[in-house]
Amino acid sequence: MAISGQTRFVVMLGDPVVQVKTPTAFQAWASAERRDIVMIPMRVAPSDLPATLTALRGWQNCCGAVVTYPHKQAVAAKLDGATAAVSLVGACNVVRRLPDGRLLGGMTDGIGFVRALSQNGFDPAGRDVQVVGAGGAGSAIALALIEAGAGRLVLSDRNAELAHRITSQLKASFPERRILTARPEDFDCAMACNATPVGMNGDPAHPLRLEDLPEHCFVADIVPEPPLTSWLRAAKDRGHAIQTGPDMVKAQLPAVVEHLDL
Repeated sequence: MAISGQTRFVVMLGDPVVQVKTPTAFQAWASAERRDIVMIPMRVAPSDLPATLTALRGWQNCCGAVVTYPHKQAVAAKLDGATAAVSLVGACNVVRRLPDGRLLGGMTDGIGFVRALSQNGFDPAGRDVQVVGAGGAGSAIALALIEAGAGRLVLSDRNAELAHRITSQLKASFPERRILTARPEDFDCAMACNATPVGMNGDPAHPLRLEDLPEHCFVADIVPEPPLTSWLRAAKDRGHAIQTGPDMVKAQLPAVVEHLDL
């Protein structure tokens, strides 16, 4: 794609960014739609994020940003406006730059995850599900699963205080739903999701013991690289149906494009 003075830009903010898959998917969409727009991965340290957002406000041919680890919560705190999902979970993964430089945040991780589940043949409605990781992506996925009708949802994290805070926020908005931080004895886990960086870039660690999951449990990971993490590979070998991180990236792209108003 030739870049000219008419080309518009979207940036992807993260640290690191070597693992990201969204720019590739985005450019395939832009090419198919004949859009003169480019997504640029930007590795930005947390200490440099405020200055980067200030520069983004003044970048007039930039449509906005996609946000990945570890910036989702920090960006959410610096927006001029946000969707209800961002306000509820305190995290943002896509930012639209308005013509006057204001930044409007959205959260599409949960939407993309649940859409990918549907494309992979899993319906969470009425079923017990567990999300490991209560950070930006994990909290958004938990919200989307609740909105999709999940029966009981367990949201766990190594940071117990974070898990309790997010579950409390979700319970306040959905008081009739069963949202927990630990599995009850009768928990029949139909879907388990890794929403942590565990497994990224070849890390052999597993976020959850597969031996503790029922044979029928659907196993999902949001790690983009490698597409088949050690955990997913082991789950597949055990006969579990699986969903990869790139599955979620592909499924959420339409929601990202919609929020950016492209």
